[in-house]
Amino acid sequence: AKGSKEQQPTAQSPFACSWVKSTMSGRSPCANGFQTVPELETLTCKDENVSAFSLPSEVIIFEPSPSLVVAPFDNGDSERKIHCNIKLQVAEQEKLMALQREANSQKLKFFPSVTAMATRFLSHSRMDVKKALKSMQATQEWRQNYFKDGPIDDVSMLEDLGHGIVYFSGRDVELRPTLVVRGTRIPAQWYKEKRVDRLIRLLVFCMEYMTRYMLVPGRVENLSVIVDLKGLGLSQVSVSALSDVYKVMSHHYSGRVFRFYVANMPTCLSMIAGMAKSLLTDRQRQKLVVLRDVQELRKHFALHQLEEDLGGSRPALTQFYPFPLQAGPFEAGWAGGPDATAVPDVHLALTAGAAIGRLWDPDKTEEDNLCIDFNPDAEPILERCGLSVRAIRSSPAASSSPAVSPQEGQHAKDGALPRKISFDRFCILKSAPCASKETSACVTPEVSTEAGSSVAAEANELLGKDGWDAFDAVTEIEVSDASVPGGFACLACWRAPSKTTTRPTTCLSL
Repeated sequence: AKGSKEQQPTAQSPFACSWVKSTMSGRSPCANGFQTVPELETLTCKDENVSAFSLPSEVIIFEPSPSLVVAPFDNGDSERKIHCNIKLQVAEQEKLMALQREANSQKLKFFPSVTAMATRFLSHSRMDVKKALKSMQATQEWRQNYFKDGPIDDVSMLEDLGHGIVYFSGRDVELRPTLVVRGTRIPAQWYKEKRVDRLIRLLVFCMEYMTRYMLVPGRVENLSVIVDLKGLGLSQVSVSALSDVYKVMSHHYSGRVFRFYVANMPTCLSMIAGMAKSLLTDRQRQKLVVLRDVQELRKHFALHQLEEDLGGSRPALTQFYPFPLQAGPFEAGWAGGPDATAVPDVHLALTAGAAIGRLWDPDKTEEDNLCIDFNPDAEPILERCGLSVRAIRSSPAASSSPAVSPQEGQHAKDGALPRKISFDRFCILKSAPCASKETSACVTPEVSTEAGSSVAAEANELLGKDGWDAFDAVTEIEVSDASVPGGFACLACWRAPSKTTTRPTTCLSL
């Protein structure tokens, strides 16, 4: 990248993004409303070193609740946690546009990955546009310098990763990757030689790995951190070293941590902990949870996602890379172990560009803003999960479970097709030429869709709210794709009373 001529990433580039657009001749490409330079490659991993369950299929279709999108704090403050591939609030969109105008007026250029962090910098600066722009410039400069000699290669990190100082062990109940930090495992030689740079490099490697292989913009964009202080003495804690780590992680990976869990804090570290806490912002302090007992983690994790000394059921790990990640379920307190039928290597379905994400552009369609970039060979991977590229691309981030639906064209009326969606949500579609209207509500597969049932009543209520006349009878139910493991799909049609002839049939697709 040094001294190279700026050019738009090509389709062959590992970081090619469908949303990085070329501008007029002689000008730089543009992404997220900012002028860009080609993305630097920051990470290389051997295929066999990418954990098979780095990205479970549940993440692709996860539906973040409002409190996961914008997290409220006990002190009345709040912080946006999901930034990409999701609609912003009006005030946020206005500040983003002001930031874009300011950056472009100064003819500043950024990596696409830095442009996708623009709202994170705004959030960190409390919506101060000038401060946010300075943070963007600082991160751009840091990434240019840190990766100027090439990406971090996982082979070069094997020795340091092998200590088990920092590693991903699983996911929490909301599918956030969980990073475990074990301070007592830092080699004595690192203290002697003051090699805080090696600890920072470990953390940077983990963060780059996570953003590339473990997150899906608009679904899951954060991580939980468990810091185990068991056996750590005063001589092993350096406030200056913590400050160096903090500067990199807080400034250049802003807004990524959802919660810090501190386990097994020795009494002798209480004073140091207070000093370390003073480094944190008020928002970061709100995320800090000091555990009285590691069993408290069971409220937030399935047991097989935690090691035994952290309240889980998994024996203490001795091998830490490839990251020892297991399949779900991820329900809090789940004691049944990992799903032996879970589909591995789902991360292969997404492009590197998809992992970067995009900020909401009000000038684009909702479909363009929500779209996820899949690799050309993604379809067979997703099919094994009971999903489809079309289903995911056509549905909002509110999709929450595998899409298994009626066959294409089934029960189509006047050219309208049932939409592929997940089995625990339903859409009411008005079948009419050139038009469709849809509304969603939650329903489980075992709930009856017969006329007079709660589903029928809910459908009628939703239709009534939208100004539709109520439909009062189920005319048919047909189950399809039942051969798919765990799959459930049916089509239930409500038809207007016979006295009405002007309204078309409306289909309820589960």
